[in-house]
Amino acid sequence: MSSTPLKTLDGKVALVTGASSGIGRASALELARRGAKVIASARNADALESLVAEIRHGGFEATAVRADINDEQDVIRIVERTVATYGRIDVAFNNAGTEGAFSPFIDQTNETYDTIFNANVRGVFWSMKHEAKAMLAQGSGTIINNASMGGVIGFANAGLYIASKHAVLGLTKTASIEWFRQGVRVNAICPGLIDTPFQDRVWPSRQAKDEFGAASVAGRMGSAEEMARVVAFLASDDSTFVSGHGLLADAGYVIA
Repeated sequence: MSSTPLKTLDGKVALVTGASSGIGRASALELARRGAKVIASARNADALESLVAEIRHGGFEATAVRADINDEQDVIRIVERTVATYGRIDVAFNNAGTEGAFSPFIDQTNETYDTIFNANVRGVFWSMKHEAKAMLAQGSGTIINNASMGGVIGFANAGLYIASKHAVLGLTKTASIEWFRQGVRVNAICPGLIDTPFQDRVWPSRQAKDEFGAASVAGRMGSAEEMARVVAFLASDDSTFVSGHGLLADAGYVIA
């Protein structure tokens, strides 16, 4: 962790779901580095404890809460634990989700639909709903959803995943309209090709993944740390007039 943090989130409390790896882990580290007290949540307890230990080793504050966003009671418990531990919730990054299984459209199954939509849409809906209750009660807060560039374009063999990420942007826009005047902003990040465990699961080999990244506008995949800085911007008071927005961080992939 950097020894010269930018204290743009001093005194704020941030909840990160899906914090055990990839963009979620990098974001928890970045938000802590910028001064936030972090509640890190995921299903992998060992990975969470490792993350929290790293944050604390850097002189920052964090708490691990093992939970599954596929269970609404777990979602409620995360929010309640955040408020009970730190007194409020200022930032929520709803990063947890799944890619499900990629296959041709006509081969995708009801089981894959349920797996993807339960996590990527219903889990995000539950998270937003219960986070907003706490934020609206205190009159302020910012919610950030992970929508992927798949929320604005299509990909062959990923119909259900793509549809779920379009739905996340729909939830983001609607909630922003309802809550902005009550002090709660809602945005989404739309990452492009990012070198994370997600991509490891999608591509059959490291070579195939690297070749895909090399063919992009940037000539490479982005990093989880680059996405974390985008999350930090939306979490901070530097973005007070930004709401209902899906911020593309894709090196121009979707316009190429």
